[in-house]
Amino acid sequence: MDFQFKIGLKLYSTNTDLIPEAILLKDQFFKFIELYIIPGSYNKTISDWKEFDVPYVIHAPHFFQGVNLAQRDKRETNLLSYNEARLFADELNADMIIAHGGNKGSLDETIRQIRSINDKRIILENKPRLGLNNEICVGWSPAEFRKIFSENVINGIALDFGHASCAARSLGMDVMDVVEEFILFNPKIFHLTDSDSLSEQDQHYNLGKGNLNLLKFINVMPVNGRLTIETPRDASRGLADFMDDVAYLRNLLTSKENL
Repeated sequence: MDFQFKIGLKLYSTNTDLIPEAILLKDQFFKFIELYIIPGSYNKTISDWKEFDVPYVIHAPHFFQGVNLAQRDKRETNLLSYNEARLFADELNADMIIAHGGNKGSLDETIRQIRSINDKRIILENKPRLGLNNEICVGWSPAEFRKIFSENVINGIALDFGHASCAARSLGMDVMDVVEEFILFNPKIFHLTDSDSLSEQDQHYNLGKGNLNLLKFINVMPVNGRLTIETPRDASRGLADFMDDVAYLRNLLTSKENL
């Protein structure tokens, strides 16, 4: 069956070795690439990505690469990383740059830094309340997003369903009630993984390996919406794990139609 939405393949900017395989999978398995920027990779990789004729979404680096918009002492290095993300977005004609709000800092600082970056393509991804090391994340609740939007510093939201499940657990709410609150912000892109519905922390399981109700998430997406599959991949298998996840999602939706 054909999806009524556009599937995205998540790759790192350093994954140029996967481009030949990705070219073979384009259209049948994905419609766009969400490119996560590894700092310092622009000069070595941009020509390779430009040769791949596919729409791009840019994901700016986050705390795994030392970028943290919630912390004042990182303003200078954060700006350098975002300037590189902008270069990728410019050269690849990307219409959005996905940002994380940071952690162990303040929402006001995140707002201040996004305002100083001053790029209309920036959209903010919702996060779990608790990070992998029990740190408190910025931009995890609908209430925080209402404040961010009131400051007019972002161009939209990237709705991560797995993160919304974690936030729902932290809030003591039903996950779909939280998702519906985020839907009010008219997300420009969606992220999908499987996970443990009882966890406040992100799990990032392959599809079918957790217990999230993936169909309920898919049902709130608009026709032709963009959905990046953010599941893990075994590097030794190339893009095979991604293909398995797309096949799982296709079978899930086919089974639904046959009920």
